[in-house]
Amino acid sequence: MDPDRRASVVDAVGSGASSVQAIDPTAVVDAPPARAIGAFVFVMLFGGFLLWRFDGFVDQSVDSSMERPAVSTVYGVTAHACVLFFGVYFFGQVTRLSANRLVAAGAGAAVAVGVVGLAGLGLTVVGARLTELVGERRPWYGLVVGAVLGASAWLLPAAAASLAVWVLLVSIGIGGPTREWIHASRAPATEDDT
Repeated sequence: MDPDRRASVVDAVGSGASSVQAIDPTAVVDAPPARAIGAFVFVMLFGGFLLWRFDGFVDQSVDSSMERPAVSTVYGVTAHACVLFFGVYFFGQVTRLSANRLVAAGAGAAVAVGVVGLAGLGLTVVGARLTELVGERRPWYGLVVGAVLGASAWLLPAAAASLAVWVLLVSIGIGGPTREWIHASRAPATEDDT
């Protein structure tokens, strides 16, 4: 090949390569459809696991959360705040004590599993309750309904609004078990106590 022609080919290829933009992975994750798909998949996985292993607990959670939904929502938001506080504290302590990035990633993954596990339970409970409103309670259908609700929340254009709706939906579902867990140490009053 002629050296002048080779130089023009190299220049053409070089200029074309510089006009191609690299795809930023955070741009994909920050896109509402990607967040919605991720939310749907994680709720299906974790909610499905909970239904498979702890069906009775999920059923009891529906009863306790829907017994007093407004109070359950407050307890659910409190549960989110506690998980966030202790998760950040745990992650901070692990990263402070260990300079190993693998250990820090493991701590971050443990916190993420806890948060997604709560979301799976909460949205499955909300979905199961919605199936009960139109017929009999069907927790497996409720899982799908809850996953769709959670995914729909992430389709909002603003991430802050999506997060607020997500937390509200999950809080409704996890508030009942949280309330029961907090007040479990209270023994009912008996005639001997009076």
